[in-house]
Amino acid sequence: MWMFITGGLLIAIIVGAIAVSISMGRNIALVCATAGIFLIGLTFVQAKYSDRWASSNITALEFVECFNNVPTVIGDWESKDLEVKEEVRDTAGAVGYVSRAYTNTKTGKVVTLWLIVGHSRDICRHTPDICYPSSGFHKQSNENVPYTMAFDELQPSHFWTNSFIREDRNGRALERVFWSWYKPNEKGEVKWIAPEHQRWVFGNARALYKMYFASSMPSPKQTADKSDCIEFAQLFLPQLENALLGQDAEPSDQAAASS
Repeated sequence: MWMFITGGLLIAIIVGAIAVSISMGRNIALVCATAGIFLIGLTFVQAKYSDRWASSNITALEFVECFNNVPTVIGDWESKDLEVKEEVRDTAGAVGYVSRAYTNTKTGKVVTLWLIVGHSRDICRHTPDICYPSSGFHKQSNENVPYTMAFDELQPSHFWTNSFIREDRNGRALERVFWSWYKPNEKGEVKWIAPEHQRWVFGNARALYKMYFASSMPSPKQTADKSDCIEFAQLFLPQLENALLGQDAEPSDQAAASS
């Protein structure tokens, strides 16, 4: 809506400028050329935000089925589905979601996964630095930090990360969270990125994924490299890529799931 309002105001300004120029006897051709440049720029921005140049008309709903392929068991990690209230799903803009706690049966480590898909206008919003404070947590760092996960033959996955702390009558809770986005593309590549200006990068995409990894921290001084999320992600990301591309899990993980 704001694009139409801005466009209307700009056109009014241009028309006014031309009228003033005519009355003052200025170069009308120059004024018109300048106005044309402004209009072209406005058209480009509007097209970017409206996803006018999208190569696919596939909506988020059509990608929900991929979540059925997200493995519940990966190596020593076994999962339990977490309840998600309808209010939370609506606020997040989740057309489809996976909310699980994966526990390593040998070490007891726990990593929670929040994976959703929806329209970019909703999925770009409500990042952990907004959601966690609403649950009583405080950011340990004022600025989110970019973090890249690079494993074996997978292309690097880019995340934002921050740690959050909450102290109440039940004690102290410390959590490290990583979050990232993936926009389906015609190349069939799963590329997780963490742009600074998500709304501009993803435009008005009909389908956009967002993923969180979260785990508890033994100490506020624990670095991102030492997070349990890294160990889990190394096994999970390749399997997630297969799931999102509609491929079966690798034999080793299928065996683990059936054992």
